[in-house]
Amino acid sequence: MRRTGQGRHLAATVLECEGSPDIARIRHAAESLGRNHPILRAKNARSKKDWIARWQTDGEAPAPVPLQLWHLPGVPAEGTEIPSLEELIHRVINGTDIDIHEPGPNLLFHVLVLSPDRWALVLAWSHSLMDAVGMTKLLQLLASESHDPADTPPSGEPAASPSVSELYKQAYPMIEEMRKFPSWRPRSLHRKGARPGASRFHVARFGREETAVIRAKMAATAGELLLLPYFACCAARAVQAVIAARFPEEGASVLLSLPVQRQSDPAKRPLFSNHMIPYTLLLTPEELAELKPATSALYRKYADFMRRKLPAAMHALMQMMERCPSRFYNLPAFIYMRGEICSLFHSHTGAFVPGAESMFGSRIANGYHVPSVSAPPGIGIFFSEHDGQLTMTLSWKDGCLSLLELELLKETLAQDLGTPVP
Repeated sequence: MRRTGQGRHLAATVLECEGSPDIARIRHAAESLGRNHPILRAKNARSKKDWIARWQTDGEAPAPVPLQLWHLPGVPAEGTEIPSLEELIHRVINGTDIDIHEPGPNLLFHVLVLSPDRWALVLAWSHSLMDAVGMTKLLQLLASESHDPADTPPSGEPAASPSVSELYKQAYPMIEEMRKFPSWRPRSLHRKGARPGASRFHVARFGREETAVIRAKMAATAGELLLLPYFACCAARAVQAVIAARFPEEGASVLLSLPVQRQSDPAKRPLFSNHMIPYTLLLTPEELAELKPATSALYRKYADFMRRKLPAAMHALMQMMERCPSRFYNLPAFIYMRGEICSLFHSHTGAFVPGAESMFGSRIANGYHVPSVSAPPGIGIFFSEHDGQLTMTLSWKDGCLSLLELELLKETLAQDLGTPVP
């Protein structure tokens, strides 16, 4: 991503808390994390033996996770003044403080005092280090204030990986599946030939009443157990509406990349690792015409993906890609898939930090993730829920979505969700 000018794939995790921040406790947690997890100052580099990228500490001395204090104008508090929480998030996901290719911090703490009785903890992190499942585990660790060195990933050489030829055999069913996609001419919101700009976002916070309305419509449309297909179809239909407005002469297909947990028990994977694997599924214009049939179609395709044991093939394909420099595995995507990776990024992380109601002595009023996205596809739509409140994050790159298209996106989402998008 850095080579193509698309940024560093940073994300912000935001916890809006009641009361006042206990800076001493937060600083202690930052020191403890830095001491117990050397990977938080490691760099990522490829081995000259097998080309697999690994985290390397290079003798870096343990250091606390950097902590920066902020406050809003007119709010007396320690730290630097900043106009808004949104401005802080913008700085985090477009920042340069985290560079996984150089020794230095891979996690940052930002504390923002919003008012005398409300504050926010904003964590900046790299998707190369962990994903939303890993961040959930980290937040649960912080909430319990038990920073156990045993959670640090084992050092030394990882287990031997299959040869490339063996991986190709395992990945071949997924390669065959992907050969079907180009005939549908899937598009994304990335404008070909345009250089991606800054990362932008919009956080829509639905109150308890609005969340209840959304859940009632979901239950009537797809059932309470089909969260991922339902919200994925809402996101896909919204992006399809924008694509169809740009290319009215084409039938707009949507290529979805859905993250699914590799193992049912996340404790079996280290804290700092990728817990999710993408399942790539295509929805045709006919399947996306109405929400309920779209949800059913996506669920059937997901079940078929599992039945044909494509997750194992997808995992082998990802292992092959990990061994290749990005210039090599980007080439087939830009030639074979006409420059598209998928139509959008989407995830529904479910309950935000389940089992944790407070952080550093303050009640968590709300929490959500704001990931940056690459272009292509240029847009991501993400959902999470905390304490009966659904939060939706729209994330896109400058140049991929105009103001009118953003309004069309929000209007389509509002129609499917059953309530206006704030």
